[in-house]
Amino acid sequence: MPPLVKWSRRAGILIAMPVGRIDGTNYLECQNILESGIDPDENAMILDFGQLGYLSSAGLRVCLVIAKKFTEPGRSFGICNLSRSIRDIVTVSGFDQIISLYDSQSAAIEAIVGETGAESDPAATGAPSTIPVKIAVNFDIVGENIRDIANFTIEKFEYKNDRTLSLQTREAAISEITNSLWQFVERLRNRRQKILEEMFSSAEAALNEVLAKED
Repeated sequence: MPPLVKWSRRAGILIAMPVGRIDGTNYLECQNILESGIDPDENAMILDFGQLGYLSSAGLRVCLVIAKKFTEPGRSFGICNLSRSIRDIVTVSGFDQIISLYDSQSAAIEAIVGETGAESDPAATGAPSTIPVKIAVNFDIVGENIRDIANFTIEKFEYKNDRTLSLQTREAAISEITNSLWQFVERLRNRRQKILEEMFSSAEAALNEVLAKED
């Protein structure tokens, strides 16, 4: 299903609110919609996830692509209104280490307006802020697609370090990362098999306890 994005503006800040979900089936469409809605001279933007029900690792990459457009001095970017499940993905991916997250749209505006110099409105008073590029990054991330995870990890590194990897280095990194992640998948598969065996064994034991009481 094609993604829907609702647009608005408060305190001179462009606000985009994706609706539904951003996953491996529609992330490119969503990225195109968001990019097409950003004017070249836009100084600040907020992604409001108040109506977003699901975000995959492919969706994280879309957020990173949009955030890159606001890294120059005098520009700001943030994400607000994350559900608990989406915040978990964002946090475990380390995305919160490089992008500002806010509990509400008003909190995001209040934080950003001082950095951009945008006019304040009744719902948002100015306070200095910027996109914090923090030092620590947790590369242990989760997602639906292993290659998406690999690409996101590399792009997050490039974003944090203001560096673009060569095609050869990028492909070598993708190969190494995917091989590593497949090892995790294999361990998870083995663990799942063991858990299922224990569940069936426990079920039989519980049944035998019930039958023993009848004898």
